[in-house]
Amino acid sequence: MITVLKKLLLITIVLSFQGNAQQTNFSKLDEFLNILNENKKFMGTMTITKQGKDVYHKAVGLSDIASTTKNSNLTKFRIGSITKAFTATMIFQLIEEGKITLETPLSKFYPTISQADTIKIANLLNHSSGLFNITNDPNVSEWMLRYSSKKMMLPRIFGYDLDFNPGEQTVYSNTNYILLGYIIELLDSSIYAQSLEARITKKINLEHTYYGKKINTNNNESHSYTKDNENWLIAQETDMSNPGGAGAIVSTSQDLTKFMNALFDGKLISQSSLEAMKKTNNDEVCHGITYANLNGVDLYASEGGIDGFQSLLVHMPSTKTTIALVANGLDFTKIRIILSALAASQGKPITLPVFTKIELTEEQVTLYVGEYACDEVPFKLIFEAKGNILFGAPEHSDLKELTPTKQHQFTLDPLGVTLEFYPETGVVKFNQPNSEPLIFNKI
Repeated sequence: MITVLKKLLLITIVLSFQGNAQQTNFSKLDEFLNILNENKKFMGTMTITKQGKDVYHKAVGLSDIASTTKNSNLTKFRIGSITKAFTATMIFQLIEEGKITLETPLSKFYPTISQADTIKIANLLNHSSGLFNITNDPNVSEWMLRYSSKKMMLPRIFGYDLDFNPGEQTVYSNTNYILLGYIIELLDSSIYAQSLEARITKKINLEHTYYGKKINTNNNESHSYTKDNENWLIAQETDMSNPGGAGAIVSTSQDLTKFMNALFDGKLISQSSLEAMKKTNNDEVCHGITYANLNGVDLYASEGGIDGFQSLLVHMPSTKTTIALVANGLDFTKIRIILSALAASQGKPITLPVFTKIELTEEQVTLYVGEYACDEVPFKLIFEAKGNILFGAPEHSDLKELTPTKQHQFTLDPLGVTLEFYPETGVVKFNQPNSEPLIFNKI
């Protein structure tokens, strides 16, 4: 499994977050998000807090295109797998209450699941259980949009053998957190929605966070959308009985920052439980959240996606900076948006996205085709032409369509990459935000 934080490292964007810069660059962040909205790349909201205090809110786009209702800071979104961080928090609360331990076997609750005696609560939390990801079921499209009771879901789970022996690998599986949600219900003698309210939302005053039902726009809930050419189309609507403790929560960007801050401030679980939650089993996957180290700075995060909704929640303990991004329409990368927000929060420059495009002939595009190498990095850049379109990527990666924005210049805008070609010398300059340019020479 490669989490979103791991991808931050793989795409070689390096930002310097050291120190506590007093200045911010939020006007440029406003411009960044407005450009995305104007070009139908992003609809949603963002909240940034520092030291637990709100320092930035932004809402763009429409929560309901049919009624032209605008997103606002109070608009609620399905947060998908960020739900897992809430579920994990409740599990650690139950551990503190002595009702289970990290070593409690799954067989205590579901003895008929394959190898249930060897699957521990810890394996469920850190995705090392080996349980088949039930959302990869070949028939998922037949049942995901309809109500599923626990009695309907469990036989689906029981029907699969383990993908690997518990603890041998780490592979993301929604099944782990669906079962953890059921375990919370069993131990609390309640339904997940009630446990969520009692254990988290009422405790830290999250007024706009709850277990989702059918989308109700009259309750400030957003529809989600996917892109078809240049138009937003309303997305399908998963029945929230299915994702359960793996992805059924609805929230706002502001409530998400409150949750993350409360978690790291010890208002929901003890410091020892937080340290156990932060413990990684493969350098990035923790027990309910994920971890990365960027330029010596620790980051903890949770991300989600369900239907057309996308979300990302990031916390930087060193500066107590928290950023929540929730989108009901996204045709851009969450990574670049979050990195730009992190830079803005530190008063650092942001590279604005460019969506202008020029037309090239097939003959012009062939000028750039080939392999290019750079002494500073261990990979080549590969460029191929398909008609009058140029595709490119690092070797061994899928080729991506590049956008020509001016003579001899292309962008891969979701990652903020700009490529400047010099055909007469066989050189291409590789530019990314907040990084020194790299010079590649044609081989």
